[in-house]
Amino acid sequence: MKELVTVIIPILETQITPTEEKILHHALQVLSEYPIIFVAGEGADLSVVREHAEQIDVVHFPKRYFESRQHLGQLFLMADFYDRFNWCDFLLIHELNSWVIKDELHYWCKQGYDYIKAPSFLPVANAPGMLKRISGLSDEEKRVFGSGYADNGLYLCRIERMTGVLKSKKKPAHAYRHDAGLPNADSVFWELEPNRLWPHLRKPTDVVRSHFVQYGVQYENKGILPFALTGISGANIREIPYFKTLPETE
Repeated sequence: MKELVTVIIPILETQITPTEEKILHHALQVLSEYPIIFVAGEGADLSVVREHAEQIDVVHFPKRYFESRQHLGQLFLMADFYDRFNWCDFLLIHELNSWVIKDELHYWCKQGYDYIKAPSFLPVANAPGMLKRISGLSDEEKRVFGSGYADNGLYLCRIERMTGVLKSKKKPAHAYRHDAGLPNADSVFWELEPNRLWPHLRKPTDVVRSHFVQYGVQYENKGILPFALTGISGANIREIPYFKTLPETE
């Protein structure tokens, strides 16, 4: 019988910052009921990770995919990545710029969606409309759109559907992987391409997505906390109201 969901935490080659280490420690605590697997480059130094968990499971991929976030995005556009974890139904990709507030992971896996991620940080007025999504964005429009996904590092996906899309859209996926000028190419691909002409992924509305994850700098406490916050960095964590409410030991 398959596992329902596995948490994937990528570790880039660059040194983990104090904020990322804080996020890592929190993730290991709040998601401890689920299998957690670290993905890293071959021969990666994971000593900082082992300071927070003596026994860790690691899956290695070629080192080049962990040189930067841009390179990691290439890995997330390969069917082989998702196939590597085909013993479970869902993956929660949890980069070290996101903070899970409360354990609702089982709930979200059961909502019938194939892909859930916070939308682009761009103002609604600058986001491409439905007709533009169908006709296709220009290279410059894609670059602007992709810039709105900086540090947006948390998504839940159904493995079978992700591999199905990548295998049916090999040429577009290949083009996105090799577009060095497109920031956050993986996020742009998953937002625009799977449902462009025909729906291949079941995605929630923006209202539902806001209950799953929100940008930390945009979050306003209206009585209902989302599952997670994203877009967190050492430069902004002290300015995000949510973190001002946490005890110093958190």
